[in-house]
Amino acid sequence: MKKLFVICTAILFTFAFSGLALAFHDGGVAHCDGCHSMHGGASNGPALQKGSDASSTCLNCHNGAGLYKISSADGSNTNEGGDFHWVKDNGYTYIVRKNPVTFDFNNAGHNTIAADYGIAADANLTAAPGGSYLAANLTCTSCHDPHGQAQGGTIGGAAPISVSGSYGDVPPAGTIAGNYRILYDSNKVGFSEDAPIARANSYDGKSTQYGSGMSGWCANCHGAFYSQSASSGMHPTDVAVPTVYNSYVATGNYTGTVANAYDPLVPFERGVTTSSADLPDPTDALTAGVGVDGSSQVMCLSCHRAHASAFSNALRWDMTEAFIAESWTILDGADASGTPNAAALLPTAAAKPYYKHGVDLDVAVFDPAGTPFTNGYGHYQRSLCNKCHVQD
Repeated sequence: MKKLFVICTAILFTFAFSGLALAFHDGGVAHCDGCHSMHGGASNGPALQKGSDASSTCLNCHNGAGLYKISSADGSNTNEGGDFHWVKDNGYTYIVRKNPVTFDFNNAGHNTIAADYGIAADANLTAAPGGSYLAANLTCTSCHDPHGQAQGGTIGGAAPISVSGSYGDVPPAGTIAGNYRILYDSNKVGFSEDAPIARANSYDGKSTQYGSGMSGWCANCHGAFYSQSASSGMHPTDVAVPTVYNSYVATGNYTGTVANAYDPLVPFERGVTTSSADLPDPTDALTAGVGVDGSSQVMCLSCHRAHASAFSNALRWDMTEAFIAESWTILDGADASGTPNAAALLPTAAAKPYYKHGVDLDVAVFDPAGTPFTNGYGHYQRSLCNKCHVQD
């Protein structure tokens, strides 16, 4: 009987703390031996890391498909940040106006150097567009703080980090929340902007509600693109989202209402400057689906994915086609010689270039209900720039 009691207690203990086992970072520094090997080895990188470089160390856990993975073998990940699959040299060829074109993986997003996983430095750019950060130095830890310090963290003595700043958790008194996705604050050398406010659905990051500060934070590396001057030639950010966003559902369909207008493929910031706890739960369509109001702002991620995408410049949709349903990832399959191949509808059968709320999206199929979290737009949908600009 005593033996049975011990076994049952152990099982209950395991379930009680199972949530903690999933939260490796917990908004702050994780356990050291997750990333470092105490005594090193021939395959270790600098600082006794368990990869040959910083990004490879991160991808020891984050490589693959599903859950908290961000670099798949087939383009199947549906994380809001995108899939680093697209910045690998996959040898994709497609057809544009009967001519074969090689997909430029250097232009698909952030080439975070990970030698152990086949991601090399950007071959086109030597530095960040609009900035001076060297492409040869770009790693996951260029943006994410592996030790998770927030508001100065333990170094600044602000307070201990008790919860993540990514999921709406409220820290107990005397503690603080970590930064969204353990992004760096301005305490990093060369950074002038603190981490943004945002709230993810969970560690899989399939849906995110954005609060504020994202564009300013991107400007830590892309400063010349962050300008509100009408004469700068740059698309403005941190400006109000046009209210036509609420009525626009798709090309030719302007029947939307503010109650269900939010489209996760064209996100915006809600003007929340306090914490992720003050943002809607991204899984609640009744609140997270609400459209723009006077506090809503355009941000860099309204058009781009943070990591990478199947389209140029990590854009969320294909800007090179009149109809997004005719994107190379959907209709322009080709064999090795460049001959069009109708059977090759995607670079890989599992690839998901368009997705919302973690769900693969067939953009060519029109959903008459116009449900933003799940709808297709119809074959004749034009660029999603029209969600704000309505020129179609």
